Parts: sequence; C-alpha cells; structure tokens
Amino acid sequence: MVKTDIRKIYAQSRNNLSPGEISDMTDRIVSNFGKLALQGAQVLLSYYPIPERNEFDVSICAQLLALGNKNLRVAWPKILPDGKMQAVIVEKNTPLQPNEFNIPEPVSDEIIEPQLIDVVFVPLLAFDNKGYRVGYGKGYYDRFLPQCAQDVVKIGFSFFESIESITDVNEYDVPLNYCITPTSVYEF
Repeated sequence: MVKTDIRKIYAQSRNNLSPGEISDMTDRIVSNFGKLALQGAQVLLSYYPIPERNEFDVSICAQLLALGNKNLRVAWPKILPDGKMQAVIVEKNTPLQPNEFNIPEPVSDEIIEPQLIDVVFVPLLAFDNKGYRVGYGKGYYDRFLPQCAQDVVKIGFSFFESIESITDVNEYDVPLNYCITPTSVYEF
C-alpha cells in the first residue's frame, strides 16, 4: 500500500477510537515501553501529542524515561521557515506557541545539536515490518534524523500493529529502531 492511502486509512482508524480504547491501549503501550533498556540517555527529542488527532500521549513515556535517567533533557521540534526542523530544549516553564499547523512549539533559543540526541520519539500514523513509518507527509523527521548520531534510538508508538509493507518507501525514509504497540515491542 502507498503512503497516501495508508495515511487516510490510519488517520481515520485512529480518529474512530473511543476515549476508553485510547486509555486502555495507552496503558499497554506504556507498559511495553518500560521493557526497553534505555539507561544512559541524556537527551530526548519528543513532541507535543495532539489530542484532536488521538495521538498517543508520548509525555507519559518521556516521564518514564526521565525516571531512569536523572539528568535527561527533553527537546521538542520546532519547524523553521525553510522547511527544516530543529530540536529546542523544553523545561516546565518554557512558553509554547502554535506553529503554522497549530502544533505547539517551544519559544526558546536553547537549541540542541542533533548529534547530541540519544533518543527520538518519532510521530507516525502507521509503520511496516521493516520499521518504515507513515507520518503526516511533510518529511521533517526524515530530513532531521540523518543529522543525528548513527546510534540514536528512534522509537515510534502506535495503537495499531505493523502493516506488511509500505510500497513507496524511498532513499530519504529513515526506519525506526523500535515501534511500541499495545501488544508488541517491534525491533528493527
């Protein structure tokens, strides 16, 4: 299946989930995330989960990761006018401002270099058996991730299991290392 079809199907499937289903699946995803050994992480690139899109609340896993990594610093993406993305450190008091897609971004100049990031939570709608994902179609992460260290751990979270194959994967697509679902921890 091609990305545009996958995007439509999985966006709709996720929108059809009830609050109870999301709560139950979130608990199971968090439990599965806890099985990963991610000690020693110093910098996490996470993101703001959008409730209107029924996105998995990655902030729970960010908090869990911080419990095991006392000095963990968390960054969120910020989209630049040239279509690139940068990682900006967020603290409890960091102000947020909606970007052009109405996604809250940190208002701060504390940018972290991609090479210093240890773990990236990568947003997605669906993923395949090889770790390739379908996001929202703008390519920000696929342009950003190659700038990170070669051993950066890329993690996706999905309410749904993997699909067989994304048929229009190209040389710019960056596969995940893990995808966590309510029933599985996929490792690629």
